[in-house]
Amino acid sequence: MIVSITKIELKSYSKLFAYLKFNSQIFEGLKHSKCKKYKMTGNWNLKVWYTMTLWNDENEINDFYRNGKHLEAMKQSKIFSSEIKTKRIHKGNLIGWQEAKKIVNNI
Repeated sequence: MIVSITKIELKSYSKLFAYLKFNSQIFEGLKHSKCKKYKMTGNWNLKVWYTMTLWNDENEINDFYRNGKHLEAMKQSKIFSSEIKTKRIHKGNLIGWQEAKKIVNNI
């Protein structure tokens, strides 16, 4: 199993609603994908967001990321984000946010 962890930094607070709109559409797509589990959290300042998904393999991840709403969101991500980081690790289940943040931030 593969856990994909993503960190998204918003350019400004004015981009928050655009991000949340796209993210809700992506989460809706995840419900109909081969994703096993997913979750999201934001920092206290609401400018940094983290998502985490669990997949069987790289092919499932790539099929989802390169199609539909996720592909559209990635095309428009420059509108609302200043930085996006993604890390993938092999785990049997989603991990805790503290560990995930350390991994994606290279701490």
